[in-house]
Amino acid sequence: MVAREQSAIVKEDVEGPDKDVGDAPFRADDSAPEGVSRVALLTPYSGGNLGDAAIQDAIIANLRIRLSDVQFSGICLNPGNFLQRHGTDAFPLCAINRPFYEMTHGDKTEQSGGTERDRYLAWLKAGLKRVPGLSRCLKAMRGLGNELRHCVAGYRFLRRHDLLIVSGGGQLDEEWGGAWGHPFTLFKWAILARIAQIPYAIVSVGACKVASPTSRFFLSAALRTARYRSYRDKTSKSIAASMVPQAEQDAVVPDAAFGFPPSELPSPAGVRTIAQGRTVVAISPICYARPESWPNPHRDVYERYLQKMAQVVAKLLEQDFFLLMVWSSVEDQKRAIPELLDRLDSESKKKLAGQAYIPEIATWRDLLAVLEDVDFVITSRLHGAILSFISQKPTIAISFDPKVDWVMEDLVQTGYLLHIRDFSANDVMEALTRIAAHKASVVVQIGSYLDHSLSSSASQYDSLADLAAPSYRRNRKKEGPQRIASR
Repeated sequence: MVAREQSAIVKEDVEGPDKDVGDAPFRADDSAPEGVSRVALLTPYSGGNLGDAAIQDAIIANLRIRLSDVQFSGICLNPGNFLQRHGTDAFPLCAINRPFYEMTHGDKTEQSGGTERDRYLAWLKAGLKRVPGLSRCLKAMRGLGNELRHCVAGYRFLRRHDLLIVSGGGQLDEEWGGAWGHPFTLFKWAILARIAQIPYAIVSVGACKVASPTSRFFLSAALRTARYRSYRDKTSKSIAASMVPQAEQDAVVPDAAFGFPPSELPSPAGVRTIAQGRTVVAISPICYARPESWPNPHRDVYERYLQKMAQVVAKLLEQDFFLLMVWSSVEDQKRAIPELLDRLDSESKKKLAGQAYIPEIATWRDLLAVLEDVDFVITSRLHGAILSFISQKPTIAISFDPKVDWVMEDLVQTGYLLHIRDFSANDVMEALTRIAAHKASVVVQIGSYLDHSLSSSASQYDSLADLAAPSYRRNRKKEGPQRIASR
């Protein structure tokens, strides 16, 4: 639940796919104060992925540099988290929950008790379920009603804003929630932005799984509606161009997290002092293919990954490395790390107390601060690699998805790229030996890419600031729907 004192936008919603997710209130005042720019950031981020959080903060930091007075709102899967960490307002991203694409709320402060009304409603619901076809019909009608209310409230929410940004990440994707998950959501908000007469920008997004005709229809419509478009890598741009040929003219601007102003980066956490002079290796495992944690589960693949990673940990301990167990996703912290450590042999478990440490990590800044103290990183998630590169750390990627391959290619680090379905512990140790031998040149390559990222993202943020500026708000009704070219 989103606490009422945090926002006048989002009310307490009831969780679950059959519940009313989309009936959110809105403010009556549709006008923004003179001189204040209001920017809405659209993302499927729910608070558990530190990379997605870093993207939001990077966009916020860069626009604040360019706009003298700006407020940020989130349109996301966890409005309460956005309010706490990133902005001043928030709104539910979707009206209907779907598997692996659900609105998330904090603890409820109000719980329905066993009142007479509750017992009556439970009795009525049980009775309706006994009528053939009626329950399904009522569910469909309620879902349609939720969508309509969500659209009306969303339109009124957007009317108070100057710019809607689809803010980075792998948003051109149907894997999490299917075609009627995020592809439909992007389509819906693109249409609402057009009706509300505010510009809609798609910024440094990635394309992942886009296979179904329904997804391609929704995403192509959303892409065509945008005033500004850019992609985090050239392959994502090619996928977008296969749906909208005009995308061939769009910019490739690295993942928004790469564009962080250096002044925003944290200082080292100081964990190196406990390594007692040992070489420090950070290990960041992933819950890939884990049943109940991944939309396309494959227990054998996940189990093999854990077993091989346990062998890697054992070899590192045997060779007297000091290990930091870190994560860029809360699910990995809760599941992958304990399940990995549980598979260690008894001798390795004895060494953990003196040669391993699990730091406190609640935000992406915490993770970056820890990474500042390490020598090498072994990771699987995309933003596990990206945040490691931001810290200019030589990184071995055990890739679960082509998007990880693409970022390693962009940074000229494919010599340290392995794949999750066929890697061995010896492969990892050999890659570690190679990367240690070439550490100086690797750091130079990473630094060069970071400089390029800051340069290319600066032009992008100039374009976004132009769209969000109060002067644009005053003039937009007089202008046609001409799209601003990527700079």
